[in-house]
Amino acid sequence: MALFKFNRNAPSTGEHPFFELPLIIASGLGRSGTTVLRQCLAAHPRVASYNKECNYIHNLMRAANLHVETFPESPPVGRREFWKVHRRALLDIYWPQANWRAPDEYSAISTYSMLDPRAAIGLKDAFPRLAICYIVRNGIEVVSSYNSFRGFKDMTFEDVCKLWSLRQDMLQYQSSQSHIFLFRHEWLIDELEAFKRQMADAFQSIGLNFDEACLAPLSTRFHPTRFIGEDRQAAKDPAQRTRRWKLWSDDQRETFATICGEAMENHGYEIPWL
Repeated sequence: MALFKFNRNAPSTGEHPFFELPLIIASGLGRSGTTVLRQCLAAHPRVASYNKECNYIHNLMRAANLHVETFPESPPVGRREFWKVHRRALLDIYWPQANWRAPDEYSAISTYSMLDPRAAIGLKDAFPRLAICYIVRNGIEVVSSYNSFRGFKDMTFEDVCKLWSLRQDMLQYQSSQSHIFLFRHEWLIDELEAFKRQMADAFQSIGLNFDEACLAPLSTRFHPTRFIGEDRQAAKDPAQRTRRWKLWSDDQRETFATICGEAMENHGYEIPWL
C-alpha cells in the first residue's frame, strides 16, 4: 500500500464521482511497450489517468476472482455487490476524490496493470464498461531487453524466457473477448496507422472518440537498453533489436527455442536460427 498516496480527508461513504465511468487499461508484459501505451491512453483529454505502472489491480482482481469461485450457493453478499465493492476500492486508491475537483471533465478512467486471464475476468466483473489494450512484442526482443535492464538483473535468461512464454495465456484469452484490443510493438516503429486504428477502436468501445493528442507520447517512445556485447549505435536502432539473438550463446538460443518456441508461433513470430 505504500505505493499509493491515500487522502485521509476524503469521505469514506457516498458514491465516488468516477464510479459509473468506463475503464480503459493498458496491459502487457514489461519491456513490451507498456509505458508508451499507458501514456498514449493517458494523453486523451477526456481520460482521468493514474499514469503510473503498478500491478495492484492484477493482484486484487485475481484474488477476488479466486474467492468468487468458492462462493457458497447462498453467499452473504450478492456477486454484483461484491464486485461493486472492489470497483470502489480501486477508485479510492487510484483516484482519491479530493484529487479530482471537476469530475464532469472526464468521460473515462485509465491506468496500467499486468493481467492474466483470471485477473482480467475479475476486472470485467468489477468494471462492466471495460476496454483492455494489450500489447505484445517479439520474444527475442523482450528477453534481450529484460537481460539488459538493470531492474531485472537478478533474473536468469531461462527465467525471462519462461515469463514471456507464460503470457501467451492472455493472447489466447484475448482472441475470444471483444473488449480486449491487441497491439503489437512493431506498430510503434513502422505501422503507426495500425496503432492509431486499434486505439480508436478501443476508445470507441467505451464511447469516446480518438484524439490526436494520444499520439504525442510516441515522440519519446524508445528507451534503448544495451545488450551485452552490443554496439552502442545498434542499441539505439529499433530495427536491430530482433537481431540480438546473434549475441546469445548457443545454450541461450537452445533454451529460448525450447521454452518459447510454441509461444513465438502463437504470437506470429519466427525463430530465425531454426
